[in-house]
Amino acid sequence: MSVTDYTNLGFTTIRVQLDGAIAVVTLARTKQRNTFVQPLAEDLIKAYDILDRDDRVRVVVLTAEPDAPAFCAGADLNGGWERILTEEAENEGEHAHRDSGGQVTMAIFRCRKITIVAVNGHAVGVGFTGLQLPCDIRFAWAGAKLAFPFVRRGIAPEACSSYLLPRLIGHSRAMALFITGATVTPDSPLLDGLYYAILSKREDVFPAALALAKDLAENTSGTAIAVTKALVWRGFDNIEEQHIVDSRAIRILARSPDAEEGAVAFKQRRAPKFADKLSRLSPWMPWWREINVKHRKSRL
Repeated sequence: MSVTDYTNLGFTTIRVQLDGAIAVVTLARTKQRNTFVQPLAEDLIKAYDILDRDDRVRVVVLTAEPDAPAFCAGADLNGGWERILTEEAENEGEHAHRDSGGQVTMAIFRCRKITIVAVNGHAVGVGFTGLQLPCDIRFAWAGAKLAFPFVRRGIAPEACSSYLLPRLIGHSRAMALFITGATVTPDSPLLDGLYYAILSKREDVFPAALALAKDLAENTSGTAIAVTKALVWRGFDNIEEQHIVDSRAIRILARSPDAEEGAVAFKQRRAPKFADKLSRLSPWMPWWREINVKHRKSRL
């Protein structure tokens, strides 16, 4: 298996660095307040796709430079909304448009590794919806301003946020944020429970996220993590089918090398050394129906 060198993948808007089994993805448009542009979307999609398949990586942490004026100041509107529309949609019609923020959301959401975001600055629009909601765990600076400006800009919520936010915080609070176009801080009652930790000092956000990442990378099973994420997000809408699929998950994982190691380590009162690979899960995952969101062109 070839080893990926993340410094030679042509990224122009992010940096990807490995710290042991942890991949740190840093937004690198600091002078532009990390505004969301198409090259950033393409870099993030490419990075998370590769990180998902890189057996060296157990946890991915997304953050911004510590001195950045914002974690992500939303879409770059220099030139108006036309900048976010695709040429394909212009040629094929409105049904062909695919929101780039949503494509980033899906890349992060589909990553089978543990995904953490360290929000060490202000976040507007897609800086909240696309870069935070699809992550498994969120850390935030208490002083960060989080803006949901969509209806105040004449557009609808994007980046799959109308799917994720109600499921994370409840429909009532999600609707309040969307309909009011509010600007809040991470400790707002409307966001109660969304963040794993809220830090009073901006400079403490990334170190706290990294500390948890290191603990999880060392002490959890990558295959168990992948299956657990899928059970939560790709489960069924009734208890009977959910019972069937989680029973199968337990049956398959119970005979895995990681399960054996976990039991032995527990008996020996030592830290486990998990080494199982995600590729071993391929015969039965996905159990859900995969949907191809790519538009099929009808014109030359």
